[in-house]
Amino acid sequence: MIKSFLYFVSHRQIEILVKKINKAIIAVILFTVTSKLLNAQVQGEQAIQNQFNTYQANNLQEKIFVHTDKNNYVPGEICWFKIYNVDAYFNQPIDLGKCAYVEILDRNNKPVLQSKVALDKGVGDGSIYLPATIISGNYRLRAYTSWMKNYSADYFFEKGLTIINVQKAQPENSTAQKKVYSIAFFPEGGNLVNELESKVGFKFCDQFGKGIYGEGFLLNDKGDTITSFHSLHAGMGSFLFTPQTGVKYRALVNFAGSDHQIQELPQAFNSGYVMRVEMNNNRQIKIMVKAQDKNPSPTAAVFLFVQTRNVLKAVKSNSIQNGQATFLLEDTIPGEGISQFTIFNENHQPVCERLFFKQPKRILQITASTDEQLYALRKKININTTSASEEGKSIPANMSMAVYRVDSFNIVDAEDINSYLLLSSDLAGAVESPEYYFRKDNDSVTEAADNLMLTQGWRRFRWEDILLSKKNGFNFLPEINGHIVNGKVTATRPGLTLNNIKYYLSVTGTPPQFQTAVTDENGKIKFDMKNFYGGSDIILQPDSKLDSFYKIDIESPFFKGYSQKPFPFFGFTLQNAPLLKIYVASQVQNAFSYDKLNQSSQTGLDTNAFYLKPDATYYLDNYVRFTTLEEVLREYVREVNVMDRRNKFYLTVIDERRKIFFDNPPLILLDGIPFFDFNKMIKYDPLKIRKLEIVYRQYYLGNDTFDGILNFTTYKGDAGGYEIDPRATVVDYEGIQLQRDFYSPEYATEKQFNSRIPDFRNLLFWSPKIITDQTGKEQTSFYSSDIPGRYAIVIQGVSDDGRAGAKVLYLDVKK
Repeated sequence: MIKSFLYFVSHRQIEILVKKINKAIIAVILFTVTSKLLNAQVQGEQAIQNQFNTYQANNLQEKIFVHTDKNNYVPGEICWFKIYNVDAYFNQPIDLGKCAYVEILDRNNKPVLQSKVALDKGVGDGSIYLPATIISGNYRLRAYTSWMKNYSADYFFEKGLTIINVQKAQPENSTAQKKVYSIAFFPEGGNLVNELESKVGFKFCDQFGKGIYGEGFLLNDKGDTITSFHSLHAGMGSFLFTPQTGVKYRALVNFAGSDHQIQELPQAFNSGYVMRVEMNNNRQIKIMVKAQDKNPSPTAAVFLFVQTRNVLKAVKSNSIQNGQATFLLEDTIPGEGISQFTIFNENHQPVCERLFFKQPKRILQITASTDEQLYALRKKININTTSASEEGKSIPANMSMAVYRVDSFNIVDAEDINSYLLLSSDLAGAVESPEYYFRKDNDSVTEAADNLMLTQGWRRFRWEDILLSKKNGFNFLPEINGHIVNGKVTATRPGLTLNNIKYYLSVTGTPPQFQTAVTDENGKIKFDMKNFYGGSDIILQPDSKLDSFYKIDIESPFFKGYSQKPFPFFGFTLQNAPLLKIYVASQVQNAFSYDKLNQSSQTGLDTNAFYLKPDATYYLDNYVRFTTLEEVLREYVREVNVMDRRNKFYLTVIDERRKIFFDNPPLILLDGIPFFDFNKMIKYDPLKIRKLEIVYRQYYLGNDTFDGILNFTTYKGDAGGYEIDPRATVVDYEGIQLQRDFYSPEYATEKQFNSRIPDFRNLLFWSPKIITDQTGKEQTSFYSSDIPGRYAIVIQGVSDDGRAGAKVLYLDVKK
């Protein structure tokens, strides 16, 4: 019995020991597995983050917003605008490029007007005169920089303009008479997965992309109704739905009247992931991820990546437990505006994604007030403007202001700089009534914003490019010094190399332009032009030592690609009374004030030549006027040595540092045009030359080194009478536009007030330079016109730290 008891005890102890050992082994195994899993999750988070940071560092992006004085015009009016160029991440003004491209496109994406506009420290302003030949219709104004051309045209700024020409009506648009509906469904996260519940966003639009109301029924392949739904704001809405394996679904949607349409739902997959984003009562963002897998892993890792305009906000990891993983984010983590939530699987592949909108609180607070509410005709109007942070602290800001008459034709634009930078610019397609999403936060606005995120999802990059470490091929350089003229050199004989072919570019005028550049292996050539303003001929000459077996073609700097945004319906009639009054007012203004309306200037323009300050300057009128250029140079230009060798002239310039003449001839220019045969130049009439500038030192320009420079300037600045090298190519080319001065008459004196010149301005005032200082204050003054009515004062701008804001107020003018 004792032996039996001892046997039992021994076996019992062994069993306990074995269980303890097993528990320890299991604990070690679980610890090892958990440690490996946690370590894998940490490594996964870091890997995704590192790839994203690398992509972001190599892909600086810009955003442009354009504030136009108004949206609707008649021929003869001027479209005034200001450009705000900011970085796409923090919305801060960016001084990357010195030139922006502005185009007005018709409904066929054909450019009808184009212009280049100077940028300085992230801002620029300009104007476009609308000619009498332009036809009535809806147009699209778009703006972009050279650097933005490396990306899709969908990133360019675009806004609609309407132009009414009573003399040239637009041909009738046949699609305007036919109702066409668009129905689209967008599963939250990207895909439908069988047996998993998803939120499905939808949008109903007409043929012009405008949201419309519709009521729908979700039907299975037996015709049974699964659920019903209807659109809310701007034709958008959502419903919950769990697809079943082997079942196909379609939606029957009824529109106004008896119109209806059937649309198939996107295909549901047997395996995959779905996500759901919602706010809980603790002001937390709840992100639920569900997985359906034929071969499920019990502890499959998933990663949540959160970024706002390419700025990393959070990277989190979790494990799929019982087919689901949940992430909780404090609502302070996503940035203001649009954030992107991406779910990655354990192989670091993106499997779900959606956008999230957070109403901005960090905005530029603009306040403005007029000294009176009601004004008589031709009376002075004073506007006091202030800029402050959201806390009310005064901050400086760079703003623009338009004051124009509002009526049934001209209304205030719903899109402003704040809604564009924080909403529209990060979404696909056009956003209807963008100001709606910036109203006081309530359930209706929150739901509408969520539907917008579901249906117009957008991003400024592709995850595939990031994960594959794909490097973007940048074909367009940022124009950090000024406009870049691009060309293509081709050989006229086979077998000739296209690499390292030198060309010289010249522009006559003030200041004259001269640049030199060489081709790459593909014959591409770039001339970096600084202070290249106005329209002029550009003259391109090959290296004088080359035979004429090459030709050069100058490329258009305007982008060829276009976005696919639909044009709105053109519904204005020419018989509308306000339109006729506006048209007549424009004609009167042009008849009496045309010269004043089209005065151009360029304050602060650097008029120095490319070599800046010359070492010596000779104004030939200050000396005896000789009849030959040889006599001029020999008699009183001591820095130049003229030699005649067997009836061939040679020039050299003194090296002032060494007090001897250079061995090689200098660069010789006539109004910016280089001349390599001085025997030809020596015959030029010196009586046409106003001055001679000399650089008596070695000068480096591009890949060239010149032993001094002689720059002859004529009285007219056009090299008149000189025959250009026959191998030269002359191209009519528009540089950066000269700024047109906004004309606003004054009525400060009795004589001015009683002037009989009619003042039919509908646009009372436009200023692209409303600049507040550290006190945040600025005062603006102008005069009312002879046209009574209600006028809108629209102010928009941005601060140095990236706060954007807008303000609209009204004043009245009576007879």
